[in-house]
Amino acid sequence: MNQNVPSYTGDIAEQHIDPSQEYSAENQEIAFSAEQHAIWADLFDGVHQPYLLEHICQEWKTGMELLQLNPQGISTVAYLNDRITPRSGWQIERTVVRYTMADDWYKKFAARIFLITDYLRTRDQMEFTPEPDMFHDIFGHLPFLTQKFYADIEDKFAPAYLKATQEEREVIKRLAWYSTEFGLVVQENRFKVFGAGIISGRKELTRTIMEFYRLGRDNVIDFSRPVFAQLQAHFLANKTNLHRIIDGVNALHQKGEMSSADQGWNVVLSLYQNLGIKQEGMFGGEVIIAPFDVEIIARIPKTVYAFNPMLFVCESLETMDAILDSYLKPIAERA
Repeated sequence: MNQNVPSYTGDIAEQHIDPSQEYSAENQEIAFSAEQHAIWADLFDGVHQPYLLEHICQEWKTGMELLQLNPQGISTVAYLNDRITPRSGWQIERTVVRYTMADDWYKKFAARIFLITDYLRTRDQMEFTPEPDMFHDIFGHLPFLTQKFYADIEDKFAPAYLKATQEEREVIKRLAWYSTEFGLVVQENRFKVFGAGIISGRKELTRTIMEFYRLGRDNVIDFSRPVFAQLQAHFLANKTNLHRIIDGVNALHQKGEMSSADQGWNVVLSLYQNLGIKQEGMFGGEVIIAPFDVEIIARIPKTVYAFNPMLFVCESLETMDAILDSYLKPIAERA
């Protein structure tokens, strides 16, 4: 292994924040430079294109109409709260915390406070940012938070997380990741993007859309017939190999062999070869698309930075709500 490449074992280093540096209720508004507003405008324009928007779910589009984000600059927290709190009951707060342990975020979620970071990606990260920034938080998540259905989904996670065992907390974080961050949903018999992590990154969004087309091109999915039933059939037929792939990736994580997104995908391809799994059909693209399934998601490594070759689809947002309830509600209702 190249000693110059950082070992990536799946553990997230705890971020130590001086409490005195955190934002208070009184100092939520900060001044952004002209360059930061220009970066925002270019990021907005990069995603807000008809050929991309047609693949995003209707609820995000509805939320964008309600939120009325400024395409040319970063909105204030007050502006965002004026459009979100009356509609969903949630409140937006700014934080200095970036990508770190989840405990502090879930305590805020329990109070119906959605945190947005004060960090904005730089020019050299326009195509991909390795950690969530304020464009991701605002452009990806907040259009949804204007609507009750999304507030209800977000309301499920914190009560369960705060009562969960450590092992259950890891599953809860993955369920959130593969629903609100990188989830897909079926609408109008097409796969549509629901997750904010895909929506807010042009590279992630275009690569995901390309996979939708590949499924049709390679005759994996016939889009003239019900798509979810076909996906479910492929999933059941290939479940053993999905387990083998996920367990293999887990082992690679533990050995520190997935140190970057690019390296991670190359390692996954080698894993396919070592396991004797042909890169075709369900396994023929850069991502595996499977039905949203708690058992499968629970097997995935606790970090997923290099394992976004897998995305999960819900038959509907109502189905997503029910599946999340099936795991989270019993934990939340513990004495």
